[in-house]
Amino acid sequence: MNDITPDHYKTKSGLQVWDVTRYMSGNMAQAFQYVYRAGHKGSEIEDLRKAVAFLEDWVAHPDVPRSILPGGVEPTDGPSVTLSVLLGIYNQKEWDFKSVILTEIVRADSYEGETVSGDDFCGRKLISLKTLPQIKARITALEGGGNG
Repeated sequence: MNDITPDHYKTKSGLQVWDVTRYMSGNMAQAFQYVYRAGHKGSEIEDLRKAVAFLEDWVAHPDVPRSILPGGVEPTDGPSVTLSVLLGIYNQKEWDFKSVILTEIVRADSYEGETVSGDDFCGRKLISLKTLPQIKARITALEGGGNG
């Protein structure tokens, strides 16, 4: 570990969280980082609350640009890089929660439009209706001493 690349942002394989977040918009990158490190630096509840604040702000400001991908990087590259970072999460209980949340954050930030099946996809709806309630339920479980 060093000050620039602390262990709570690094996978066992050596990938850094910024390998994903460099392609994300500001609020979503911050939310991703707080969810990823939750439980590894300080209070898990506090990190999840910070993630909620960034996600709620992102949802509330649809005029803010989404992630901006550099030339040659396709929107589908984000989720594949995300899965590589997620492979660094070895605890099954942590994986069950974080893999879903982190993947939803990347999907919401990197794509809007029609899915392969022809359904409409709206990232802000995904975050509002699915991701935020999941994180808030985790916070409630942790506060109540539940195993959440």
